[in-house]
Amino acid sequence: MIPEPRILLAIADAPLSQGVAGHLRQVAGWSVTEVAVVAEVLEQAPNHHLAVIDEALDGPALCLQLREAGIALPLLLLGAAATARCCGIEAVVPKPLRLPILAARIRELLSRPAGITIGRWRFDEGRSVLDGAGGAMVRLTAKETAILARLHRAEGQVVGRDTLLDEVWGYGAGIDTHTLETHIYKLRRKLGGGVLVSENGGYRLEEKA
Repeated sequence: MIPEPRILLAIADAPLSQGVAGHLRQVAGWSVTEVAVVAEVLEQAPNHHLAVIDEALDGPALCLQLREAGIALPLLLLGAAATARCCGIEAVVPKPLRLPILAARIRELLSRPAGITIGRWRFDEGRSVLDGAGGAMVRLTAKETAILARLHRAEGQVVGRDTLLDEVWGYGAGIDTHTLETHIYKLRRKLGGGVLVSENGGYRLEEKA
């Protein structure tokens, strides 16, 4: 858990915002900044550990805008789960809002590791992105994320092609090695040279490259 987390609360409805902020301050002791317009969210987000964004504030589009600006803090949407697809959102809490559930989801997001260093990138498995210096960000597909996570768990050891096919695509999926090699090729282009290495019939990561 991050010490003294700072929460950015982006809710246009003033009474709702005040109620949520009061609960988070009283129950969890978090520092909460309330904002009500998009420009304030973009300005304030880099100074916080997590942002709670209301769907009514054009939440999905705003979350995507934050990601495109290279802002990597966890994002929690208040609204419908279906709107969270492809917007860089880690979690959704549905409305009508239940404050204990919201606090629990925030606590869970804050307890996650901030990311894994792979080469010149920070790999965030939960967001399926690579974060780089100067706000650079590269999006990963679900399969690329799963491959990278599996290779990281191997701690520099070789993971065989068959193992990756079985664990990423599933037993009996009818996927051949060409499919895996295509994903590896795309991952290499995203990671840069010298990071994802072919060796002994499989692959491994040089995470300190």
